[in-house]
Amino acid sequence: MPPSDAVHDARTGAAPFSAGSTEDRPYNSYMAGNGDIRISSAERDDAVSTLGVHLAAGRLELPECEERCGRAAAARTRAELEALFDDLPAPHPDLSSATPPAQLIQKAGQLVRAPGGASRSDELVETEASKALEVVAGLSFIFGIPAAILLTVFLGMWWVFIPVGVVLIVAGKTAEAAKKPKPGT
Repeated sequence: MPPSDAVHDARTGAAPFSAGSTEDRPYNSYMAGNGDIRISSAERDDAVSTLGVHLAAGRLELPECEERCGRAAAARTRAELEALFDDLPAPHPDLSSATPPAQLIQKAGQLVRAPGGASRSDELVETEASKALEVVAGLSFIFGIPAAILLTVFLGMWWVFIPVGVVLIVAGKTAEAAKKPKPGT
């Protein structure tokens, strides 16, 4: 094994881990095959912090920890970071954000195109009920919000925002729920 691919154990001189395949890694195993994905500075910093936890627990000697921290700071891919933790128990850094875009189905409330290529909006068809509810939500937004503002300013009726908001939210969510799946999906 070339020296660039391994960090040698300070006590034995052995190479306890390498930047080999990701399939034999117990953590983040669901991400196997994504070793070439580039990582961010935040993930490198997380790896250095996690190595500090292992140093404090006595799992690493200071020279070995320093060498691994240097490799973590210089790492550019997911596999390079994962290799630093092959011989260490949990905790490991969270590398879940270093995934190819096709594997991100829904993350942080953001809908991303599924690996099959169809998004949720492609799979739903509008119905008469969903169209009517969208009209109600639109009218509530166009007329209800300005009316509530005027009533609040001139008559102090701030509570009018509550029913306008409820109608807007309920009609909008119910319109989405009233859509039917596209035939054949």
